[in-house]
Amino acid sequence: MKTKKLYLAPLQSYTTADYRNLHQKYFGFVDKYYAPYLRFEPNKALKKSVLKDILPENNIKIPLVPQLLGTDIPMFIELLNRMKTWGYHEVNWNLGCPYPMVTGRGFGAALMQNTDHVKRTLDLVFKSVNVELSIKCRLGFKNADEIDTLLEILNQYPIKELTIHARTATQMYKGRANPQALLPIISESRHRLVYNGDIQSGQDIERLNQMFKSKIGAFMIGRALLKNPFLASEIKGHYLSKEEKQKILKDFHSDFFELSKQKLEPSHLLGRMLSFWEYLSYIFDNQHKIYKSIKKIRRIDKYEILTDRILEEEVLIS
Repeated sequence: MKTKKLYLAPLQSYTTADYRNLHQKYFGFVDKYYAPYLRFEPNKALKKSVLKDILPENNIKIPLVPQLLGTDIPMFIELLNRMKTWGYHEVNWNLGCPYPMVTGRGFGAALMQNTDHVKRTLDLVFKSVNVELSIKCRLGFKNADEIDTLLEILNQYPIKELTIHARTATQMYKGRANPQALLPIISESRHRLVYNGDIQSGQDIERLNQMFKSKIGAFMIGRALLKNPFLASEIKGHYLSKEEKQKILKDFHSDFFELSKQKLEPSHLLGRMLSFWEYLSYIFDNQHKIYKSIKKIRRIDKYEILTDRILEEEVLIS
C-alpha cells in the first residue's frame, strides 16, 4: 500500500502545544498537526493566553496548521494576516464543528446552512490576504447532500485542501461514518481532498484507498491516534516491540506530566492528567480498570505511584 499523508485532527484542550511537541518527539510520522480552533467573535479580541498555544516558538519543528472558527469577516482577515506574520503558510477555517454551543452561534457546521456568508467571506479573504486557506467541513448539517451547495462555492476559489468528515453535524460522532458519500464529491471537487472519519488502522486506510481509487490525498485521524499514539507510525510500516513501546510511553508521560506540573496548580494538574488518560488508557489491555483507578486519585504523590506501576506492569494492546 502506498502510504498517504496523515494528519492529526485537533481536540479542544487536549492536543495542545505541549502534547503536539511531545507527540512529534516520541511518535512522529504525522505530516500535519491541526491546532484546536481559535474562536473569533464580533468585537471580542482574542486573549494572549489563547493565542499562546500557536505561537511559533511554542511549536518548534512541528508542521502545524492553525484553525479558526467564527463568522466575523474583519476579525478573520486580521487573524489570517497575523498567522502569516508568524510564518504560517496555511490556515484552516472550521466549517465542521458539530457541538451545539458552537453551531447555536452560527459557527462551525452551521455555516453549511449559510453558504452566502461563506461566499462573502471567501470573496474578501482572497482579495485581501495572501495565505493558503484550507477548509474542514462535514457532509452537511442535517443532510448529507448539503455539501453540494458548499462545493459549488468552494470550487470558485483556490482552496489549498478540503477536509471532509464523513458525517453530518447532527450525527456528532455517533454512528458509522459514510465514506461512500465522498465518491461523487471526488469527481465534483476541484480541490485536493482529505478524508476524516472512523480510521482505526492501516487496514481501514487501505480499504478507503480502494474505495476512492487512491484519489484522496491524505487522511485525518483524531481520537484513534490519541488512543494509540503509535498508529501513524504503524500505518506507515514502522513497528516497535512492546518493550520499546513501553519505554517510549513512560518517557512521553513523564515529560507531559512535568510540563503540566510547571504550569498548573495541583488541583488542576490532576484534572489535566485524567483527561490525558481518558484516551491513552486505550493502549492497554486492561483499559477500563486503569482509567477507573486513575479517576479515584486525589493526590499527586499517589498519582505518580499508580502511573509508574501502570507504565511498568500493565500489558499493552498487541
